[in-house]
Amino acid sequence: MRSSSIQTSFNGGELSPLIAGRVDVAKYANGCERLEGFIPTVQGPAVARTGFKYVGAVKDSAKRTWLMRFERSEDDSYMIEFGDGYLRFYTNRGQVVVSGVAAYSGATAYVVGDLVVNGGINYYCVLATTGNAPPNAAYWYALTGDIYEIPSPYAAAQLTNADGTFAIRYAQTGDVIRLAHAAYFPRKLIRYGGTNWVCEVIDFAPPPFAELNATSTTVYASAATGSVTLNASAATFTAGMVGRSFYLAEKDVRSTALWEAAKPITIGDVRRSDGKNYEALNTATTGSTKPTHSSGAVYDGDTGVQWQFLDPGYGYANITGFTSSTQVSATVVDRIPANAVGAGNPTTRWAKQAWNGTDGFPDCVTFFRERAVWSRGSTMWFSVAADFDNFAYQLDGEITADSGFERTIASDRTNEIRWLSPGKVLLVGTLGDEWAIKEATIADPFGPANCETGRQSTYGSSRVQPLRVGADTLFVQKAGRKVRAMKFQFEEDGFDSPDISVFSEHITETGIVDFAFPQEPYSIVWACRSDGGLIGCTFDRSQDVVAWHRHPMPGAIVETVESIPSPDGNKDDLWIIARYTINGATKRYIAYLADETDTQEDWIYSDMAATYDGAPATVISGLDYLEGETVWILRDGARHPDRVVSGGQITLQLAGSKVQVGLPSAAVLETMN
Repeated sequence: MRSSSIQTSFNGGELSPLIAGRVDVAKYANGCERLEGFIPTVQGPAVARTGFKYVGAVKDSAKRTWLMRFERSEDDSYMIEFGDGYLRFYTNRGQVVVSGVAAYSGATAYVVGDLVVNGGINYYCVLATTGNAPPNAAYWYALTGDIYEIPSPYAAAQLTNADGTFAIRYAQTGDVIRLAHAAYFPRKLIRYGGTNWVCEVIDFAPPPFAELNATSTTVYASAATGSVTLNASAATFTAGMVGRSFYLAEKDVRSTALWEAAKPITIGDVRRSDGKNYEALNTATTGSTKPTHSSGAVYDGDTGVQWQFLDPGYGYANITGFTSSTQVSATVVDRIPANAVGAGNPTTRWAKQAWNGTDGFPDCVTFFRERAVWSRGSTMWFSVAADFDNFAYQLDGEITADSGFERTIASDRTNEIRWLSPGKVLLVGTLGDEWAIKEATIADPFGPANCETGRQSTYGSSRVQPLRVGADTLFVQKAGRKVRAMKFQFEEDGFDSPDISVFSEHITETGIVDFAFPQEPYSIVWACRSDGGLIGCTFDRSQDVVAWHRHPMPGAIVETVESIPSPDGNKDDLWIIARYTINGATKRYIAYLADETDTQEDWIYSDMAATYDGAPATVISGLDYLEGETVWILRDGARHPDRVVSGGQITLQLAGSKVQVGLPSAAVLETMN
């Protein structure tokens, strides 16, 4: 007599052929030899994946395009299409379009982001103007029909890294997304309204500066304020520095007399106090209260001297024009100290902007401890606390706990930072190591004098942005084939990063290039591989569930995955861009994973699906995007024989009032031996 055991759960996922005989492995009893198109749930059952609902084609299907999420709240979220020099937007599962656009008027002062219609074409204002009518490309960007889009500086070739991952890193606060790319100065994507988005260069005040000059080369400014020239004693400037900032500090603080009590002062005298420079606004004898203010004018006593704050001993200017390697024109932003002004006061205490076209721009960004954090190479820059665009290393002339600062990871091997992931500590993934950044002591606030860097592991990371799943940070190892779950272990006082793909290594074999985590209704990490395969991992550490599954989409190359809350907020939508060859042409389609429903006529279990909902009809049109493809059909809840799309339509045997049409998407489950 033969008997076979009952398999009551499938939450072991699809297991590797390498453990086909490992009946001693606990997951064996709950695993599958093949799991395609099914989702293993944490509770145990495997449910068929719903199909992807077609939203639309990208602007230019010939070029790779990426998706980026924007989530203001559960009921206010967007998916952003990053393409070749443009951005398009999607919300409520549809594309954002414009309507009721006002006609262009030559008397109106337009600002960046304004929309006008002229000659039947909608335009987006790219430069403030009055009287320059579209289609003047210096001021206006033409839209395609009523589809809302804005220009961006990112070219298609620069959107993707050499390993196939997304080249832009981003971090959102409120209505602002900060963007980091190795080839571009940092930018902000700002939402002012549903059809009012602006992508602009960040105006840091001040930006991070490199280390102070260590050579004998001197620089001085022609004046302390306003439009000035900066003059160097040796080749210092380049044409590429136009638009960047330059730091100047007084050559010698000892050349300015110190403030003292009960001393006669004449109007116009300058004194140094509390590390700052002040100018007397009246003639009198100093009082007993030492000046410490950092703005405006304050008396040093009831009958003393009124002191106007000048500067903290340093200042900076934005370079506006290049004359030669020893001279540039500039506009002063923060007053230049007197001891760095004029040919008689050249100073060696100067610094260039840290981020520039020569040394490079930051390629990662995040937020940690109320600071913006940017990184390039193995160096991180932390903004002033609660002032994200301010990287002043001194506040009012002093290094305080709130000051901006930089840290370079000191290691026995120099590895570039590939991702930043904030939590209770700031986790940092580099090419060869994983690190944790935190306070050295919890008794003091995190800042320049209280920042500790500790290595946690030496696996090395890929450029895929990690995901926070509960208390775990999931990251892809540098080769792209292993997924590790980084979690703090109290007994080790550090982080452990076990390989959660070890029992299903064949599923990630070609390498992961993108990650997404729609938490509801299932706790699934979705990923796309370098070969275009769509895979998922049902992950719940508390229930010891790590279950990998594959989702073949015949004819499709899935290139990016992302998620945002559904319009009703009851679940998270998984969005993808998939590349197809349709009727001999390359097409890239945007779609989201359809809802599960108990209403049979609403079932969507085909991909790139479209829905007809109306009066009974036998001819279903609007299927041009599937021209020449064999499609599955669900007519009023019943399976209908397949059809081939011809002329953008299909003909049914019987009229249907609700018809679901899409590409075949089979599901296969095969248990272990």
